[in-house]
Amino acid sequence: MESWSDLPSELLTLIAIRLPIIELLCFSSVCKHWYAASSSASAQIESAPYQQPWLLIQTEGSRCSLYKKSRGNFHPDIPEMDGATCLASLQGWLLLFKQGGSIFFLCPMSSAKITLPQFPHSEISDHVVAISSPPTSPDCIVSVVNRSDSMNMDLHLLCRGEENWTKHTIRFHIDNFKSITCATFYEGDFYYLDTGNAALVFSLKKKSGTRCQIVDGEGEPERYLPFFTTQDYFVRNVKKEQLFGSDKNVFITICGTLAERDGCNEFIRSEDFRSSENSEEEEEEDCIKKRGVWIFPRFFQIPHDQRW
Repeated sequence: MESWSDLPSELLTLIAIRLPIIELLCFSSVCKHWYAASSSASAQIESAPYQQPWLLIQTEGSRCSLYKKSRGNFHPDIPEMDGATCLASLQGWLLLFKQGGSIFFLCPMSSAKITLPQFPHSEISDHVVAISSPPTSPDCIVSVVNRSDSMNMDLHLLCRGEENWTKHTIRFHIDNFKSITCATFYEGDFYYLDTGNAALVFSLKKKSGTRCQIVDGEGEPERYLPFFTTQDYFVRNVKKEQLFGSDKNVFITICGTLAERDGCNEFIRSEDFRSSENSEEEEEEDCIKKRGVWIFPRFFQIPHDQRW
C-alpha cells in the first residue's frame, strides 16, 4: 500500500481547495507534499454568503483563540498579533497597529503580511478604520479617522502604492457626531456611523465630508445607505460558557467586519461586551480584559517581495 504522502498532487489540490479553514490548516501541516499541494487553497468556503464569521481573540502574547459557536474553540499561535491592536477586518485580512506607528495588513491564518508606510500617530485611541478593498487589490485605500478636538475630526488616507498619508480635517462638533461603531466603503465613498443616528460620508472625488441623519419610517429619503448594520452580534452568536469557560468577569472589545447576506452588504458593528452583570466599578479590579475581531478566516499566500 502506498503512503498517503504519495497521493497525486492534482488530487490533493482538489481536496485542499474545498476545505474550511481549520481542516486546511491541519491538511497543510501533514507533510511538505501536502503543504505544497495546498498552496493554491485559501479556504474560500469561509467567505460563502451563508457562512458566519469567526471571532478571533487575542489572549496572551501571540496566543489567540479562534471561535465559532458551531465549531468551538481553536488556539492558534500568531506571533504577529503580539502587542498589536486590530483596527479593521475585511475578507480575511486584518489591519494591525503597533505602538510607535507601525501599521500592516495580516492574514493571520497564513501569516501573509503587507507593511504600510509609518502612520503619522505613534499611538491610537479612538481611531477608526475603513478599507475600500483587500490589500492585494491595486485600488485599495485605507482611511483612518479620529477626533482631534471637540470641533474637528482628522481623516488620514493612504492609497495603494503611495508612500505618505494624506490628511483631511472635517469640522463636526462632538455633540453632533459621537463614537464611531461602523466604518466601511462603497463606490467611492467612506461611511462612518456613530452610536446614535448620525453618519459621516466622505467622498474621495470631492475630498470632503458630509454629515447625514439616519432615519426610519415612511417618505422618500434623499439617499439610502448601501448596506445595513447589525448590532449586538456577539450576544446572539456566542455561548459565553463555551468561549470564556470558568472566567466569569470578562470585558471584551470587538472589532466589526463586513459580511454578505442575501446579495447585500451587512456591517457587523464594533461593540464592547461585559460578561458580568455587576456594575463596572464593582468588577473593574478582577476584570479580565480581552480584544477580539470578527473575521472570515482565509489562507492567502502572497509573494515574499509583495509591496504596498
